[in-house]
Amino acid sequence: MQKLFELIKIIDSNLVLYEIFKSCPYEILRQCQIKKYPAGTIICHQGEVINCFSIIVSGAIDVFTVNENGKKYTIATHQCGAIIGEMEFFQKKPFVCSVEAVTDLTVVEIKPDFFLKWVAEDRKISAYVIEVLSNKFYYYSLKVNNDIMYPLKDRICTYLLSRCKQQSPKTTEIEVKVNKEKLSEEFAVTSRSIHRILHNLQKKNIIKVKTDAIIVKELDLLAAEVEGRST
Repeated sequence: MQKLFELIKIIDSNLVLYEIFKSCPYEILRQCQIKKYPAGTIICHQGEVINCFSIIVSGAIDVFTVNENGKKYTIATHQCGAIIGEMEFFQKKPFVCSVEAVTDLTVVEIKPDFFLKWVAEDRKISAYVIEVLSNKFYYYSLKVNNDIMYPLKDRICTYLLSRCKQQSPKTTEIEVKVNKEKLSEEFAVTSRSIHRILHNLQKKNIIKVKTDAIIVKELDLLAAEVEGRST
């Protein structure tokens, strides 16, 4: 009962989780388990078959693939309220990607039979899963289109602009915590290609490259690079 009370306390204190679980039948809620993983843990391995359904309580995950040469390609990053493995769950197919905890991670895990019973009895969770699947399909389609249609420089600049907007900076210079290796994984290209583009942006005094971060010095000039107005 103590674990159940802990779970209810977590749900009640988190608006996202409350919306997901507010119509969950009590007998299903009793079957939920809270699991915690330290940063760096591989939660799911590419090629494995899922044995539970997971919802993120706190923390963040990276979803990525690794090719036969060992090259890592980051597909997406997800946080609270995200579902792990829902695409593979219903078809009982192996994971297409691997999932890594990029921070300390807490999830709620539910065994397949109990989750299917929850879906059958609660229209809200069914609607939520459909919404999550739709959003992921849209995001992944958009990412694939961008990877195919736009030059690497535009994609890097757009990524940095997006990260800057997320931070709501109070200063003119914005620090984006990312390194060349992470950008290489994000865009599935060599570190050399990333280095060349960052070096050119730094020469223009638009950014400053550090070991573990990129300082955006001129936000307007960075945007101009994407819009093709730079000289």
